[in-house]
Amino acid sequence: MDSNQHFYTVWTHRSAQSIFGAASHPVVRNGELLCFATEDRAQAECDRLNAGADGSHVHYTVKPAYVQPAPANSLASPEDGLALLSEAFRRASQRRMGESAIGAAKS
Repeated sequence: MDSNQHFYTVWTHRSAQSIFGAASHPVVRNGELLCFATEDRAQAECDRLNAGADGSHVHYTVKPAYVQPAPANSLASPEDGLALLSEAFRRASQRRMGESAIGAAKS
């Protein structure tokens, strides 16, 4: 049996025809990663977002996310796992933003 905790994140995908170019990243709402404990709930939110993106160069998909098991007593609930996952994505996106700022300054 797989001991990883499973969560489902909603991702936004921008097409190459967008004025900003193609890109994909997890959706962040109110500073938190948009993440669900079940695929059905994530897909329902994805469908709602896609319905509102009619005619745009953006579409949304669901991707599974995995959290490796932590030492005993370090995660009290699945919500703690979601918080850790959200923090990891936030740090990764800040790192990417810093790299793009450095790249822009060099050019």
